[in-house]
Amino acid sequence: MLVLLAAAAPVRIYGIPVLGSIAVLDVVLLLAGLVLYIETASHRTVNIGYTPIFQLLCIPLLVTVLSATWSQDLARTGKAVLINIEGIIVYLYMVRCTNHLTMTRVLRLMRWYLVFLLVPVVLLLLKVPGFAPQEPGLSQSSGDYISYYTRLSHPFLGRSNNLATALTALVIPLLWCGTRYRDGRSARVGALGLAAIILTFSRGVLLALLITAAAAILTRPMPQYGRPGRSARVGSTVFAAVSLLLVAAALLYELNPDTHLFLGDRASTVNVAERGSRFELAYHYITERPLLGYGAGAIPGSNQQLANGVHNTYLQQLLAFGLPLGLLVIGSMLGLARFFFATDPPSPVRRILGFTLLAQLLIFVTESSFEGTVLRVLFYLSLGLAVGLVRAVEVQTPSGAEAVVSTTVGTVRTVFHERATAISKGGTGDG
Repeated sequence: MLVLLAAAAPVRIYGIPVLGSIAVLDVVLLLAGLVLYIETASHRTVNIGYTPIFQLLCIPLLVTVLSATWSQDLARTGKAVLINIEGIIVYLYMVRCTNHLTMTRVLRLMRWYLVFLLVPVVLLLLKVPGFAPQEPGLSQSSGDYISYYTRLSHPFLGRSNNLATALTALVIPLLWCGTRYRDGRSARVGALGLAAIILTFSRGVLLALLITAAAAILTRPMPQYGRPGRSARVGSTVFAAVSLLLVAAALLYELNPDTHLFLGDRASTVNVAERGSRFELAYHYITERPLLGYGAGAIPGSNQQLANGVHNTYLQQLLAFGLPLGLLVIGSMLGLARFFFATDPPSPVRRILGFTLLAQLLIFVTESSFEGTVLRVLFYLSLGLAVGLVRAVEVQTPSGAEAVVSTTVGTVRTVFHERATAISKGGTGDG
């Protein structure tokens, strides 16, 4: 819980010699790494969850370390190495903490983490001292500062896009588990997280969620025999959810005067055009150094227009590592989603987590979230929780059992339906 709390509110302390600044999360992860080291030394082993996932997570770290040999900014590359190491530590620590936990307890951790993420957001909107935007050199009269208050943003993670990205990793599994296992708390907290994502007005995240939802619906296995009234119940649930979200958006617009200043900007294409120019600039620098790139964290050609990234995680990898190694890192990201989808027999919980990762991968098209100082660590943390959830569900319901039970129930329903039809036509139904 301490790790989750530090991850949800990574307060940063500035003025640290050499490092410049350090977050509370860094200190907590240092202690977590010490715990892992002591346990590894004692038991001569470490719980890595699923071996393919751990191997895929190590690829960005190894490539980042290798890029130090040609980096144009060794200081930034060294910082990127530390961020990757923290990501590995938090993944291993979440796997350790969720080991042998029941599904109910893992879901409880996810619910608390989501609530922890939203508490600083509320305190920011209420303008509580200590929860102002923590961004050095940001003038209170600037548009960037005001935008923190016009849509849901996080004082320590950054503006709305960052918050929406962190919430996405939790909302999908919580809503699915809450619905499938009739867990009202998870469903309500998941709905709260979804409402928060809507209120960030983050176009890239909302588009990614819509595409993911469409893909999940279109690829969903069709039941052999449907239950009467199911479509009506699903339709009423969707209608209620959409109505609730629209009411929440209207309340934010009416109760928060700053939102009036910003909402119109969401319909403009100025921001889209700016990102398009960054993509063109990134393409130019990639063509100049296609084999090795500029090093992890380095600013290509010291061009300050790219100091905050290109708002595309995949282009960012190509800039940092060049085409060969950049594609390798991108492939490792895609491999994470493939791991959850490629299960035989199909596992419903793995499938939904595969779609959760698909949503993250789609967000990476419009955001450089994977490059963030804290956001990459949060990505690894959510992945550790996902592994814990899968293992808890599969221990509670052995691997493939859910699919077998579902198929068996469908077959029994079909048989009874055929026999009832035969009897109604004057037969015995004994066949």
